[in-house]
Formats: sequence, C-alpha cells, structure tokens
Amino acid sequence: MKKDVFGKIRFVHGKGRVLTLPLVVLLMIAFPLSAAATGTAFPISHGVAADTSGIANWPKGPETGAASAVLMESSTGAVLYSKNATARAYPAAMTAVVTSMLAAEMCDLDDKVVFSKDAVYDVPPGTVNIAIDVGESLSVSECLQAILIRGAAECGFALAEHVGGGSREAFVAMMNSRAAQSGCRDTSFSNPVGLHSEDHYTTAYDMALLGRDFFSNELLCKYSLQKTLHLYPSAGQQDEIIERNNLGMLEGSSYQYEYLIGARTGYTDEAGYCLIAGAEKDGIRLIAVIMNDGKDERYEDAIALFDYGFSNFAMVNASENETSYDIGTRIGSYGTIDIMGDSRPMLSLDKNDRVLLPLTMVFSDLDSHITYENVADREAARIIYSYGGMYLGKCSILFGAPSENYDFGIRTDEPEAVEDTPQTKPFVFINIVRVAAVSAAIAAGILAVRAMIRWYRKYRKVHPNWRRQYRKERRRTLFSEKVKKKRDYNLFSERGRKTKK
Repeated sequence: MKKDVFGKIRFVHGKGRVLTLPLVVLLMIAFPLSAAATGTAFPISHGVAADTSGIANWPKGPETGAASAVLMESSTGAVLYSKNATARAYPAAMTAVVTSMLAAEMCDLDDKVVFSKDAVYDVPPGTVNIAIDVGESLSVSECLQAILIRGAAECGFALAEHVGGGSREAFVAMMNSRAAQSGCRDTSFSNPVGLHSEDHYTTAYDMALLGRDFFSNELLCKYSLQKTLHLYPSAGQQDEIIERNNLGMLEGSSYQYEYLIGARTGYTDEAGYCLIAGAEKDGIRLIAVIMNDGKDERYEDAIALFDYGFSNFAMVNASENETSYDIGTRIGSYGTIDIMGDSRPMLSLDKNDRVLLPLTMVFSDLDSHITYENVADREAARIIYSYGGMYLGKCSILFGAPSENYDFGIRTDEPEAVEDTPQTKPFVFINIVRVAAVSAAIAAGILAVRAMIRWYRKYRKVHPNWRRQYRKERRRTLFSEKVKKKRDYNLFSERGRKTKK
C-alpha cells in the first residue's frame, strides 16, 4: 500500500523579497510527494539488529567469542555485523577515543597542560600511568600520545581538567553531550579515562558511532598506531619517558593487519578485554568494536570481522542504481500522484551518495522510503535504504538540475517502453506555471501589506505629534469651560454685584 508523507513547510522572505525556491518547497511539501516503493515503513533512525545471523539472505558472519561486537561502515553508519550490539558493556580505556577527540578539537596541540594534585593522585593503584608528578607539564600533543599509545590515566585526568576549565565534571558533561550528538542512545560516561563505575557504560554500537569521528582524524589515528611513546625532557618535566604500545595489531606484532588505520584497547576486570579498531581497503572504511573478549581473541575476532566485511559487501552509487522513484524528468508524464500536471525537472539525486550493498543481493532487493526529516539546506528529501530493518545508506533528493547522464530509471534507448509499461512508480512533479501563479499571489499580498505600512509611516511623518495635539486641544477646551464657569459665578455672586456697582 502507499502511504502519503507530509513534510515541514519552510517559508523564507526578507525585506519584501519573495524567493521562488522556498515557495517551491512549500508547494512540494504541502502535497503528497511520493510513496514508499515497497510499501513498508521503516524508522528514520539507523537500524541495527541484535544478531545479523537471523536476517534472511544476509552474508554469514564469523563466529566471535566476544560478549558483544559490531562491524560498521564509517561513511554511511551502516552495520554489517551485529552480535548483542545494543547490550550495555564497560568501555574501559577505550574511553580515550572520546577524551582525545574533545581535546584535539578544543585545544592547540602546543598548549601546556599542568598536572594538578588530583590528576596525579586520583589514579588508582595498578592503573596504567607514566609517572608524571604534581606541577609538571606536558603539551596537549604529548598528553594525547600518552593516552592513545599507553593509556596513561593521569594524562587523561589532566587533559580533562585543562579542557574543562579546571573542572573534570564539566569535561565529563562534554563527553556525554558529544556521545548524544553522535547518535549514542545508551551511553553514560562518568570519568575521562575509563575507570570502572556502574555509571560508566556504553554499547558496541554506540562505541562504533563515536569511532566514526575518531577514525576520520588522521592525527589521532597516527598516534594510536605509534609503536613507542617517547617524551623528551623539557622545561615542564625533566625525565625522558619511553613506553611501549601493547596493541597486538601493529606491524611486526602477532596479529598485524595491513589495512589497519587506528585502534585503542581497554581492560578492567569488569569490562574484560576490549578493542575498537578501524581498517580501510578499496575506499571502504570499517570500524570493529569488540567488548568483553579474550586478550588475544579480540584481535582475532576483529581481523575476522574486517575480512568478512571487505569480502561480502560493496559500496554502490545510489543515484546510478535508483529505479524505484521517478523524479519527474519526463515532461508530460503522469502517475497516480501526479498533482501538478505538465512539468519540467526541478530535482535531482545526489551523485555522491553511496549505499552499502551485501553481495548476496542486488540493489532492487533493498527496501526504501522517503523522509523529509533532518534534511540539509539543498535537500528536498532523502531516500532511506534498508534491508531486514538494517539501515544501509541514503540518497539525497536535491533542488536543481538532474545529475548528468542519469535518467532516473528511464531507458532512453527504448522509448516505446514508456508508453507500454503501466506507471507504478511514485512521482515527484513541479509545475512551473502554478508555482509562478502562487508566487505572484503571495507577492501581491506582501506588496499590499508593505504599501499599507508605508502609508502609515508617511502619515505619522506628516503628523508626528498628532496624539500630543489631540491632548492639547482637549485640555484647551476643558480650560475654556472652567474659565467660563468662573466668570459666570463672579458675575452673579454678591462680590460681583458690588464690583459692578
């Protein structure tokens, strides 16, 4: 069945100017623009199943020993593999992903970070540190290296105080705000370094969402893959500090992985062994999150997930494969919801949008629906693609000329098929004549209002003190009446008669 969708109306004007584009938006969204090609409604939020092994025709994933795991494609946010991905877990030192992002974004790398007594002595016994003392200082860059290479807790505390204006609590609030902005729905941070707390938790899926920003930062990725932390003596601290990176996937390590672009590990007794890693091959960037696994098994599982993703999925251009929607490129075409008659194209599909496609299916197997929520400035709407409830990507419907060499599903080499094939696709049409007529009517109304305002202002300019003049006249009349009454009283009073004589 087809479901009409109404979007939000936007009306933009300024200083008497009536813009055609906002009016086009108003007319388009005021009517049913399209219907879902498959007749199935999906939530706008990115879908993630508890276990992808239960999805029919989905590529079979590897067996992992982790309590929860997820494999996500970075550019789209699409999930390729999911195992208890929305179950709560403790992130341990993987928390450094968020701490380092905030510090890198809000500070200059050369800023000096001074270590307070709290930053040094709040580190519990047995927690990784690099023995910085109270009053010493490191640069922001050195602190970032310390927490990403070695997981130094005192550097995480000091960075949090530095960014939070001396308040660690303020920084934690920033962390939770950043998690919410990234789309995390079940994440709560209570400290910047990942110390165990019942209030410090996340999910594999949420951690992957945070990883999308982290792995897009080349500097942080580079720091996380350095084999050694080497800090030289400086005015801020007098020691030469050398620490080894214990990541098992580095070059020369037991589980080295050639496509690795960055990673961060974590461990506490309660969290178990954790890992977040990013890998890129043939233009596809994948993020693997492993929660509560074995010490070495986490690396094995991450590599198995990367190999699975690169072998069983491909990124395809949505505009080149979309045939479920007719964006109105044929003048004179009519369909079941052709609401504006003869038209000419005003919309096009974004040629840069890509969709993650499992190799076990073709593009036409995907479910799709149109949404008008959360659209950007040039977007009229978005086509959302999914399969089995799993979000796979989107394609933006843009205002403007159609993409070059794209026919929106129409075979130009077989024109006779247009007449013979029943029109079953949803249509999007814009009637220029109607748009111009409505634009003229609205413009006339606005001009009339402006003319009235101008007349009123002109009248006020000619008679700027009309209220004061009115009050003066009223007071003058009242005064005259009082004088007359007083004169009559004096005339008929005894004193008045004597005066008269």
